[in-house]
Amino acid sequence: STFRISQFSPANETLDIVKAERMDINGAILGATGYGVHITLFFLCFSLLLKRLQRDPKSTKIFLGYITLNLVLGSISNGINCLDNQQEFIDDRDFPGGPRGWAGFAAISFLNIFGAAVSIINTWTQDGLLLYRFCVIFHYNKWMIPLPFIAYFGSIIMSCLYLATLSQPTTAFGANLVNFALAFWSISIATTILFTLCIVGHLLYMRYRIGRVVGSMQLRGSPYLSISTMFIESAFLYSAVALIVLVCFAKNFPAMDLMLPLLGQVQSIAPLLIILRVAQGQALERDTFKKTGT
Repeated sequence: STFRISQFSPANETLDIVKAERMDINGAILGATGYGVHITLFFLCFSLLLKRLQRDPKSTKIFLGYITLNLVLGSISNGINCLDNQQEFIDDRDFPGGPRGWAGFAAISFLNIFGAAVSIINTWTQDGLLLYRFCVIFHYNKWMIPLPFIAYFGSIIMSCLYLATLSQPTTAFGANLVNFALAFWSISIATTILFTLCIVGHLLYMRYRIGRVVGSMQLRGSPYLSISTMFIESAFLYSAVALIVLVCFAKNFPAMDLMLPLLGQVQSIAPLLIILRVAQGQALERDTFKKTGT
C-alpha cells in the first residue's frame, strides 16, 4: 500500500525524509540569497578599489585579482548548487528513494566533487587573507606567526586528503570518507576560529590600552577598534556559520543541508567585508597604532 504523511505529499516518504528535502530546497534558496549579497559586495569593493588604483597600484591590483577570483569561485559554487537541486527535485525526481536517494547517489559524482574542490579552494583563499590580516594586526611578530601558519597548511593538507577520499569512494582509502570529511572541516574551522579569537583578543587589548590613554569617549569614534571592526577583521561571520555546519555534520542533523549552501557564500562574503574596509581606508594597517599614539 502507498504511504503518505498528508494527502498530497510524496508517496512512501517518511516525515524525516520530507523534512530533509525541505532543508535541501530551502538551503538552495538561502545560498542564492547569500550569492546576491556576495555580488553586491563585489561591485562595492571593485568600484572603491578602482578609485585607489593610482595611489597604491601594487596592493590594489592584488585585491582586485583576489575579489575577482572570489567572485568566480562563488559563482561556480552557486551554479553547481542550483544544478544539483534541479537534478534532485526535477530532472531525476523519480530516482529510487526520491530526492534524498538521488542526493546520496550523486554525492560522489563529478559535479559534486568539483563543487567540493571549488569550496575548498575558496576556503584556502579566505584563510589566506585572514592569515595576512593576522600578520598585519600582530605586526609580523615572529613569536605569533608560526602557529597560524602551521594550522593553515595543516588545513590545506587535510583538504587534499578529503578530496582524495571523495574521488575514490570504492577503495579502502575512500571508506574513511566521513572521518576525513569531519577531520577536514574540524581543522579548517578550528583554523578560522583561531584567527578569530587571536584577532579579537588583540583588538580588545589595544582598545583597552588606547582607552586608558585617550579616554572612552574618544575611543567610541575610532574606526579601527569598534565592535564592528572586531567582527569584520576576524571573519566572525564565517566562524559562526561554519561552527553551526560542523556541529550539524558531526551530529548528522538535517539542518546541515540548510546551512551548507550559505556557508559557500559566506566564505566569500567575510573576506569582501575586510577588503571593503581596506578600500574605504578604515582597515588596520601595520602603522595604525603608531598613528593613534600607542
